Amino acid sequence: MKRQSPLYRQIAELIREKIEKEEYRFGQFIPSERELAQKYGVNRMTIRKALSLLIEAGLLLPKPGKGTYVNRPKINSAFDTIQGTTPFLIDMGLTPSYRLIYSGKRTAGWKYSRIFHVPPEEEIFQIFRVCLGDGEPYTLEYIHLPLSLIPDIEQYDFQVYSLSAIYDQMGIVPYHDIQTLEIAQISSPQSILLDVPEGEPVFMLTETITDQNGRVIEYTKSYSSGKKFIFSAVMN
Repeated sequence: MKRQSPLYRQIAELIREKIEKEEYRFGQFIPSERELAQKYGVNRMTIRKALSLLIEAGLLLPKPGKGTYVNRPKINSAFDTIQGTTPFLIDMGLTPSYRLIYSGKRTAGWKYSRIFHVPPEEEIFQIFRVCLGDGEPYTLEYIHLPLSLIPDIEQYDFQVYSLSAIYDQMGIVPYHDIQTLEIAQISSPQSILLDVPEGEPVFMLTETITDQNGRVIEYTKSYSSGKKFIFSAVMN
């Protein structure tokens, strides 16, 4: 006989279904603990445990003194396509923006000389920034590019421009993307920039992008909260 899951998990699943069916919509406060306890015929401690599961999963957010409301749906980022964070934010109906941490030149050194196939003393360009959706941090990006890829690259304000828009403007076509996805524990200052607790597991995505000629045009390492993103892939 199949063992029945604990009551609080059953209730959490019922509330999850209501969120998925948009009976409880984003930004809407769900019924109070007292109302839910009456609805499901259980005590408030059971309801509290059920809500804790959904808060931990990122489906609900508590607002002290007011209640608990439905969080934004997670962004489903396809793991088998070449597309930056910005298009995903737009697809979710969010207004994208950037918080630039740093942009400028640096010497390639041993690591990036191997990635870009250039001498270690050659200069490359780097961009560190946070991608925001409606002002909330979603992804922290560490981007490295060959300095020769985009003429006058230092003139661009990467707090305004997305790389995909610049690529389109310059006729640069990302052709192949080798992606590696890992789970990493985030620490300061990355945790502060992403507004997540220090030590929380996050997605760490590494991408090496080449053009039609096999030239590496971008190497990016990004960190995304597991409470805001889902990564999926189609296997043929």
